Amino acid sequence: MRTPTRRTVTTAAAGLTGLCAAVLVPTVAAPEAAAYSGSEPDGWVETAYLTGYSLQDNSPAGTRTTSSGRRAGGTGTYDDPITLAVGYAGGDEFAVGTVFYVPLVRAYFVVEDRCGGCSDWTPEADYTIDLWVGSDSDSSCMYAITGPHTVVRDAGPGWEVEYRPYELGSDCSLFGETPVAA
Repeated sequence: MRTPTRRTVTTAAAGLTGLCAAVLVPTVAAPEAAAYSGSEPDGWVETAYLTGYSLQDNSPAGTRTTSSGRRAGGTGTYDDPITLAVGYAGGDEFAVGTVFYVPLVRAYFVVEDRCGGCSDWTPEADYTIDLWVGSDSDSSCMYAITGPHTVVRDAGPGWEVEYRPYELGSDCSLFGETPVAA
């Protein structure tokens, strides 16, 4: 069970004082409080440190090869999510097939690869995920997305998507941190 970061709990409790804060913080800190319910799409809202990888820095370089044996790519829809890589120190952090939604780029991603640097701890987020950007010869998309950002883990269908018929690196439009239902 993942515990929210101190920043998440502090932000959730902001504005509450005295007894109210003492009573509500344990409720806010429970992972179930981060899940969407009702008419909104499913998933756990968390903070992940995002990085990007491209054809140029994939291993082997210049290929779409992934450690799962699949070919890196995708359009960013729920039915055709874009590849992402996760850390594997001591075992894969997330299973192949785990779906993420990233509001910053309004796209779905799926775990299909491994990332050596993703196993490194960062104080800014719960974990690191490496998003496939495809062709990004000047690394501009990778630089634009790098940092702590909101993600929806185990994302279900129904989140707003910016369809990308080519690659994230060819259309690195950024939309902010708030997950938006379609």
